[in-house]
Amino acid sequence: MRRNVIRRGVLLLTALLAGGCSDYGAGMQGARMAMNLSKKDTHLRIFLDGQRAEQNTAKKAMTGYSNWKIKEPVSTSPRLRFEIEDADKLGRITMVTVSIYQAFEADYSHQAEYTLVSRSQSPDAQMKPGEEYPLGSPGGDIRVIGLTGSDVGGVTLKPGVKYKLVLTVKADKSESAQIEFKTS
Repeated sequence: MRRNVIRRGVLLLTALLAGGCSDYGAGMQGARMAMNLSKKDTHLRIFLDGQRAEQNTAKKAMTGYSNWKIKEPVSTSPRLRFEIEDADKLGRITMVTVSIYQAFEADYSHQAEYTLVSRSQSPDAQMKPGEEYPLGSPGGDIRVIGLTGSDVGGVTLKPGVKYKLVLTVKADKSESAQIEFKTS
């Protein structure tokens, strides 16, 4: 008995929503788009060669998500800077990693061309927000690991190729940001 009542309720609701007033549908779509735009995907902000990664707001409004992209091509050894909009939301940072993936067929390779991590596990030795890092020669305590797993001196990307950079901040509330870009 109860199952039939629930089933009828679901059918009635479906019929009302599917065949309902167009004003109601437009209002719901507008509300959904506003909710999509108000949703915060990440507290991280990424810059390559001084360009801030941005989302396509129209696509985010319609679908709820849009990839982060750098609009103009960057150098083959770009400079990276990241910021945290509300550091209190993340808490204590214990590790920061950067991985760069090359475009492969219609997607991106599952293997990082380069991975950058601190040589030390100490939270004080991690990459810091607000500082700019020359990926071609990061130096200091930053270790650059190439595709084959061996240490390399720095990042040297191929010209005219699409890449995806994934920055992960391991903290009390960890966050990652994926940035698509192309080299010049």
